[in-house]
Amino acid sequence: MSVNTDHRHQMSLVTFLFFSIAGGGFILRSIINQYTNWGYNSWILYLVATLIYAIPYTFMVIELSSIKQLRESESGYQTWLNLILGRKMGFIAGFFYFYVNIFYFVDLLPNVLTYGLYTIYADVEYVTALTTQAWFKPIISISSISLFWLATYVSMKGPKWLATLLSFAGYAGFSLTIVFLVSAVFKLSTGTIMSNGVPVVPKYYEAMDLSWGMIASMSWALQSLGGLEALAAYKRNIRGGERSFRIGLLLNVTLFSIVMIACALLTNMILPAEQAAKLGLLSAIYVVFQQLGFPMWWTNVIAFFLLLTTLCGSLMLWTAAPVKMLFVDAPKGIFGEKLSETNHEGTPINALKLQGILVTIIIIIFMLGQMNAESGINSILVAVKNLNGGAATLPVLFMLAGYIKLRWDSNNPEYARDFYFLGKGRLFASLAVIPIVIIFSAATFTALVPAPELWVENFGGTLIQFILGPMSIIAVTIYCSIIFDRWRVKNPHDHSHFNVISTENTKEDKIKLDTQELM
Repeated sequence: MSVNTDHRHQMSLVTFLFFSIAGGGFILRSIINQYTNWGYNSWILYLVATLIYAIPYTFMVIELSSIKQLRESESGYQTWLNLILGRKMGFIAGFFYFYVNIFYFVDLLPNVLTYGLYTIYADVEYVTALTTQAWFKPIISISSISLFWLATYVSMKGPKWLATLLSFAGYAGFSLTIVFLVSAVFKLSTGTIMSNGVPVVPKYYEAMDLSWGMIASMSWALQSLGGLEALAAYKRNIRGGERSFRIGLLLNVTLFSIVMIACALLTNMILPAEQAAKLGLLSAIYVVFQQLGFPMWWTNVIAFFLLLTTLCGSLMLWTAAPVKMLFVDAPKGIFGEKLSETNHEGTPINALKLQGILVTIIIIIFMLGQMNAESGINSILVAVKNLNGGAATLPVLFMLAGYIKLRWDSNNPEYARDFYFLGKGRLFASLAVIPIVIIFSAATFTALVPAPELWVENFGGTLIQFILGPMSIIAVTIYCSIIFDRWRVKNPHDHSHFNVISTENTKEDKIKLDTQELM
């Protein structure tokens, strides 16, 4: 007897909303990290990114997900591009979505560990000194690998575990952001905020230094406002289906954007940008709360919330979603049966294990490249963040290419859909995405290719960063092209856009589902 896959876990709209907030990253941390680079202009960066990127991009995702013949797809992103750009380009784009996401873990995991340190020690200077020690770098590497395998284990449990952890992380992270907003407004309304005995004089604009590094750091902001396309992989796990999915995305971009811009403006009034730049990515967020009058031990509380939201939120979602998006709808058999094999929830267990192995190797390589660097942990985190941010924008460029083609060939019956962003015409929708193409292209190049001065400071580490970035991307493109061509020779008549998950489950899955029904 077969068991239908409709028994999959179904989450509510509210759960999905906080699921998506957790997946997008911790709001306040992203804002203050950006403030250390862009200073008083960070709120302008987020405002512009919201208007010309986040809003159009959300409607792009909604339009692509409404394509009628792809409604039963498990992954979204790769399936859309399979249909529009062709199976080969869709496969390459899907592989990139999986591959570049690995850099995200190299960025995220060391941050999780430093949050753990700040949870135990409230002394910002002590933790900063500890993390700059050469002997501490391999500890970060080994611990990061252990954390990632923990996240992989949770991801193997499927959407039910993920939805529970991610909605919890969303609530936790958002609550700390609300504490900041309320405290900042109260403090500013009752008196002047001081910094080193001098009143903080807010600025809302200063001359922009559009250096190589500054343009590269734009990718951080773009990344924190993006990622909604990954949630399409769980569209079939939300109660209310397409309608609830759309409402969740619209609520997410509205809530997210307003809060991010408000936080950025308030940060200008609380901490001088010059001081934030000196503090760097590790400790600026704790000093911001100290500026609001919170006691020293509050650093432990902030770090604990950061630890929860990052570990239970961003790490869990991004461990699972890209793997599902690639391996579930990759051409059948291109990776062999084992890697594409899924359980009844549509989760590719073996592919998650392979991802764990790749992440382990890259973390070790990157940390080895930084072992002899004289720069502190903040410089390393900036380098990793640039690599991650630049890599993360590549899948968006693929999607933009697909969307432009979709709009210029809207009359194609294969593209029939029930939602059109800015009407059915070509002009307005195309104009809406051109600024995204320009900004993403510039941010991607400057983030992936290290600035000239970095080669002088740390040639070995920068070379490894260059190899892990642009060189590996070229190698991946060649690899994907070769294995697809080999697959096409063996499967000349397979022109499907996505793989249909079998309604037949394993004996183990059937026992689990029968048990759930009895309960």
